Amino acid sequence: MSPDSRISAISILLLSLTAQAADIQVQPSPSGKPLAEAIAAAAAGDTLTLQPGIYNERVRVDKKLTLQGKPGAILDGSSSLKVEWSAAPDMPGVFIAKSDKRPEGLLVDEKFIAEIRFDRADEKGDWHWQTLLTKGTPLTSFKQVRALWMYHPKEKQIYVRFENDASPATLKMSAILSDKALIEIAAEGVIVEGLTFAAGVDDVRLTEGAKDCIVRRCKITSYEGGGMVITGGASNCTIEDCDITRGAFEEWRASEENRRENYEIWRIHKDVGKYDRVGIELNGAGTHNRILRNHFDRVFDGICLGDYRAESLDKELPSPDHGRGTEIAENVIENTRDSGMELGVGCVDVNVHHNTLRHTHGGLRFKVPRIGPVYIHHNRLIEGTPFNIWFSMDASPAEGYIYHNTIEGGADAALVYSSFNNKSRTFATPKWHVVNNLAIGVKDGFFDQRKGTPPRDFTDKNNINTTDASAAVDAGIDLSTYRNGKPLPGCEPGYFKSKAPDAGMDER
Repeated sequence: MSPDSRISAISILLLSLTAQAADIQVQPSPSGKPLAEAIAAAAAGDTLTLQPGIYNERVRVDKKLTLQGKPGAILDGSSSLKVEWSAAPDMPGVFIAKSDKRPEGLLVDEKFIAEIRFDRADEKGDWHWQTLLTKGTPLTSFKQVRALWMYHPKEKQIYVRFENDASPATLKMSAILSDKALIEIAAEGVIVEGLTFAAGVDDVRLTEGAKDCIVRRCKITSYEGGGMVITGGASNCTIEDCDITRGAFEEWRASEENRRENYEIWRIHKDVGKYDRVGIELNGAGTHNRILRNHFDRVFDGICLGDYRAESLDKELPSPDHGRGTEIAENVIENTRDSGMELGVGCVDVNVHHNTLRHTHGGLRFKVPRIGPVYIHHNRLIEGTPFNIWFSMDASPAEGYIYHNTIEGGADAALVYSSFNNKSRTFATPKWHVVNNLAIGVKDGFFDQRKGTPPRDFTDKNNINTTDASAAVDAGIDLSTYRNGKPLPGCEPGYFKSKAPDAGMDER
């Protein structure tokens, strides 16, 4: 082949490769579905670049694509709330509007209003729906829970009440009318980067068919179910460097001073509302997913690996492979109304490390991990109220290791047994090892068992409870051969330089 022929062949090859990977520019439109249309027209391997603006769409990605958002590109699931408001009879400050269908969520000023579920709030007393709408929560009225709404299924009416008796007709209100995710990922190799998501039930959902997908540098500004959800066996997926907040029309910061008042926000959702709202949830997830370097602020729960169907040993574990090999690392989770992090199901080869939990209500919570091994290490928990690390619900038969963590202030104890689901057996954690942890200025010391739970039965070694961090120096034991002659993750040979490792997450 002549040199000119070779050059021509190379040029044809480059043109072919270019044709296989187009860069498609997507512009927002006040009408139509430009993103959905671009996804339908794109070929596997293409990049869709979303220009700044609002995309009022819900899309499904079922081919290998890259969705690249320019700054200001927002997928928004809200719709105008087109109803006629009137004052509710015999309920001062409450307004009603006819609606044939219950909205999935209501927002004011782009923030979600706390919902009361009619079927969960129909018992007489302070938490009856009529009492809540007219008076607010028992301790703080409408100071913390600043607004409430409810759909009455028999009357086909929406009820709403705002602080200061404000009329909804004068406010900027919107609604979610669909329970579909803003973006559903169901293919291999999908990348979503730089997008902002607002006002979905679930904003991002990775589901059956998702594998080797990446969601990075995205923002979740409001959601009513899950900020990001990994389910349907989705595996080898990564969520990294994202910012997530729930966007609630209520404010909180877990603190000792406001514990009872803040608890009313928890009760609205857990006792009479829609239960949890999780920043990143892995439920029915596949294997080897990674949750890395994300920031959570004012979410209900931060990161949850679990399944409500398996929160008691009396219930069958759906699959030991759900969540196998999950890594949760270097995330910052703060100001949660419930748990900073929850771990359950099989918890096989799960590695949770170098995370910071600050001002969380539920701390790092174990909800019946079954198998293990699960490794919890080099995390920092700061000012948790009332819990930092705690076992709850039921006994945990898993093999687990809690080591080289630092707990600072706040909670009643660094580690707590608190069970309410084990009436037929003794609460137990016999295969857990709690080693080389540091508690600094924690109110009630290192360990506490709540009513109905026995003393600790985990392996307890070289845990330091102190008010002086210098007590941690050389206070640990070497974990480089701790598990059957092999190192625990993060404790490979040479991980400390002095005569012994320091307790806590930091080598001094």
